[in-house]
Amino acid sequence: MKLLKVSIIAGVILGFGSTILAEDATKMMNPQFGTKEDIAFAKDMWQKLSKKGFLGVHNHLYIGGPPHGKVREVVEGVIDNNLVILKTNYGGKNISIEKVKKNPNKYLKAITVMVKRKGYDPEDKDWFWIKYAPNGKIVENKKGIKLAGKVAKGMPIGCIACHKSASGDDFVFSHNKVVNASVTWIGNKNLKDKFATLMK
Repeated sequence: MKLLKVSIIAGVILGFGSTILAEDATKMMNPQFGTKEDIAFAKDMWQKLSKKGFLGVHNHLYIGGPPHGKVREVVEGVIDNNLVILKTNYGGKNISIEKVKKNPNKYLKAITVMVKRKGYDPEDKDWFWIKYAPNGKIVENKKGIKLAGKVAKGMPIGCIACHKSASGDDFVFSHNKVVNASVTWIGNKNLKDKFATLMK
């Protein structure tokens, strides 16, 4: 009888442990980004970014460090009542601001975007993250998952983990107390005055 009780208890413990492992494995196999909905939103956003003039050089290029391009530019504005922050990333051998101004398409490596979507991810300030290739295609990670949505949520490295370190508790480095860049605002200037409200 004792042996039977021990066997039942061991079975329950092992079963519980395997359930936890199965849940962890499911999370790893089904990340919180790159879903059909995320991809659809990101594709639609690319069209709107292009239409509203967010893409291209706006004469506020600056030098930055990894993981983004050595030369880059930040553009902010509002699309569909959502605050949008776009970073154009340029790289290449012996790159400089002057070279990018002369031939931006030659040095363009990626376009990274943050979209503030109310209620989307309250734990991480409701940001939706996207990384585009220069042609507007959504970049994939090494596992073939498209980088759109809650990119690398809960992971020690990636968009969310990195941007959590920005001062001001808004995940935005261009709003830090000490910034080496000017930001270009696209669209209605009155909305820029309401920027603090949009960030909440």
